[in-house]
Amino acid sequence: MSGSPQTRKSHGFYAAILVLITLWMSLPGIASMQVIDRDEARYVQATVQMVESGDYLNIKFQDRARNKKPAGIYWMQSAFVKAFTEPGERKIWTHRLVSVLGALLAVLSTYWGALAVLGRRGAFWSGAILATTLLMTFEAHIAKTDAMLCGFSALCLAALLRLQKGDKPLTALIFWIALGAAVMIKGPITPGIILVTVISFLIWQKELRWLRNLIHIPGIIIALLIVVPWAIAIGFETDGAFFREAIGGDLAPKIAGGQEKHGALPGYYLLTLPIFFWPGILLLVPGLVFAFKAARKNSGDEDLRNSVRLLLCWALPFWLILELVPTKLPNYPLPLYPALAIMAAGSFLVLSQDVLKKSFRIGSVLFLIIALLLTGAIFAADGRLAGEASPLFWISPGFILIAFAAVVLAWTGRVRHGVIAALALTALLTPVTYQFIFPRLSDLQIADRIRAEIPTNDGRIFSPHFTEPSLVYALGTDIKLGDKVPMGGFKAGDIILSDAVKKDSDYSVSAMVQLISDAGLCPVMGAKVDGTNYSKGDEVEIQIIKVERCAP
Repeated sequence: MSGSPQTRKSHGFYAAILVLITLWMSLPGIASMQVIDRDEARYVQATVQMVESGDYLNIKFQDRARNKKPAGIYWMQSAFVKAFTEPGERKIWTHRLVSVLGALLAVLSTYWGALAVLGRRGAFWSGAILATTLLMTFEAHIAKTDAMLCGFSALCLAALLRLQKGDKPLTALIFWIALGAAVMIKGPITPGIILVTVISFLIWQKELRWLRNLIHIPGIIIALLIVVPWAIAIGFETDGAFFREAIGGDLAPKIAGGQEKHGALPGYYLLTLPIFFWPGILLLVPGLVFAFKAARKNSGDEDLRNSVRLLLCWALPFWLILELVPTKLPNYPLPLYPALAIMAAGSFLVLSQDVLKKSFRIGSVLFLIIALLLTGAIFAADGRLAGEASPLFWISPGFILIAFAAVVLAWTGRVRHGVIAALALTALLTPVTYQFIFPRLSDLQIADRIRAEIPTNDGRIFSPHFTEPSLVYALGTDIKLGDKVPMGGFKAGDIILSDAVKKDSDYSVSAMVQLISDAGLCPVMGAKVDGTNYSKGDEVEIQIIKVERCAP
């Protein structure tokens, strides 16, 4: 599988190509795309407040404690904000670079782990498949925890794959460091995946010996030093409130029911997998067939059988748990994607097996359906929401032709060429989407457009109706949202952002004008920003009202 010594490329060559692919997929648009409500906006605003206040222990959004996830991702973002911005600046790309690094870590870790299973060429394709999946690409573009969590989770999986084959103690040290870092990113998620994986694998294999390779006292101590000091400090600082709210107010409700209207029936992740694993879905169906056949007791290669079993134990049992948990979000299965990518690449190396022909054709059909839906949706959104005729629309037929070419090639047995065409399609579509189309969707960029209308302001800003976190990031920590608008007591220099759609509200435009007049001041109508609040699905017309002293 690895190729002859004469033709085999070096690890450095493959790693460099994977880095270039990942950066090509991740960097376009990170500076020009609007802040995504709501989670990204909350993460970046909490990070800004850390830097502004110098308090790197407490996590806050405005004056509210954000006791949901550990501080790791905020610390990473803070380092980039301090390195690349001046006080008071808002540069979203500085936050998003952390997710780009997470994607790089995930892809290179997948390559490292797959080396123990498929050899260099197979490891390269494993990393390339992961780097180009729709979900990995999206998470690499937004400043949240998921890309970095996937990176550390992939590193843990890679270490397990290598430790299973008796790798060096250094691998165990890497495992424990990655596990400690993953806990600091998103708490118990990666330890939970590892626990379920180990239990499932032990039941399947009925042997414990290889687990001895995990026992590495320095590594365990380092993992504890990564997590425990912060845990003790935040426990004392908040009198235990962080853990009560993180477990009782965030994790437990997600397990008990569909939190924040994110509930869905079991099967949601399976049904959406062709979308979020696209274009890798072309290989995933035959990859799963390959994996189950390789995992059988009578398969010839014992090392391959054991490795594939470990991959299946990483991906499938925790996937089932996610399907059963009522709260569902598309990003939850991302830490399982490295295992899926390795299995998908496994099918790529056994293309001569006739038994996989049907599954390749199923993968081809799924790939084509999603390609057509994605291309249509992206270019239709550009035409509808950008507010002007899009010249990019005229290149959309080219993308569709490439999609058909990939399917025809795969369907007729030239799967290698079909996969190259599929990856070429996503390599072209991704920068067009993130660099040119998403930044043009002006109807969705309400906070950015309001900020453009208020370049400088020394007074207070009140927004009773539009309360999305992106507005706080855009206009500053001190903005007053919701019912914090004073019913009187306005001062010259204040700005009110009232939604003209809400005519019957206590904070309607007419009500605000009357209150300002009653205070002996003059309301001055500024620009009106209309658009779509996609977090709620509402159309909004934000009227900017400036409070000024009346002319004598």
